[in-house]
Amino acid sequence: MEVSQFTTRELSTKTWRDYERFFRVNGRGSCGCLRYPCGRPPATAEPMVGKELPSRDLRRDQNLDEMRELIKQGRARGVLVYGAGQVIGWCQYGRVEDLPITRNGSTPDWMLAADPTSDWRITCFLTLLPFRRRGVATLALAVAVQTIRQQGGGWVEARPVVHCHYDPELGKARREFGPRSREVAEHLEVWPVQNVPRVGWVRAAEAGVRTAPHRGLMSMFERLGFTVAGRDGETAVLMRLHV
Repeated sequence: MEVSQFTTRELSTKTWRDYERFFRVNGRGSCGCLRYPCGRPPATAEPMVGKELPSRDLRRDQNLDEMRELIKQGRARGVLVYGAGQVIGWCQYGRVEDLPITRNGSTPDWMLAADPTSDWRITCFLTLLPFRRRGVATLALAVAVQTIRQQGGGWVEARPVVHCHYDPELGKARREFGPRSREVAEHLEVWPVQNVPRVGWVRAAEAGVRTAPHRGLMSMFERLGFTVAGRDGETAVLMRLHV
């Protein structure tokens, strides 16, 4: 399918079942995209007294129940992309005060807006494996930006990775020799880097056969006019756009 054949809808109580099916039936991430609204790993997997950790499916169920309540309160936003009769992609965005909704001293810095003047954040993308590299995430991003403009606009920020690299041998080396081993260091010595204007050299983010960084790629945002405002760790940059 070409991108022109895809359609989009906003997350709402009317599209809740589609959203739920995307995460539950297709077995997508156990977080149910609740990580950013929570400001922490959702359904925290801390040992319960005398019990084992909750299963991945149980955590997903708990997170989806919480997300449904946020949708009812109007505090969860996102774009669903449809193709082949199902949801094939997702982009989460929202006002700064809703991502995260609650925060405290233990909330990591990367969970918060990086710039105090930002009004909106675009945080997360997910595309079904058979539909990747077809423009699904870029379409969802474009619709999210347009919706933000229609809802009053302002400064929008995101933290995409610069580019991705897949090295199956790196994962094997980590498992066999340990993350700080000489064998792992040898792989990282030749890991791809890219020179980003105003930032410098940025390392590629890791990707797998079935996985991709959830924050999107810098090139997606550049096509829509976002500009780099700074570095965000080893693999990502802070990008902003005023709409």
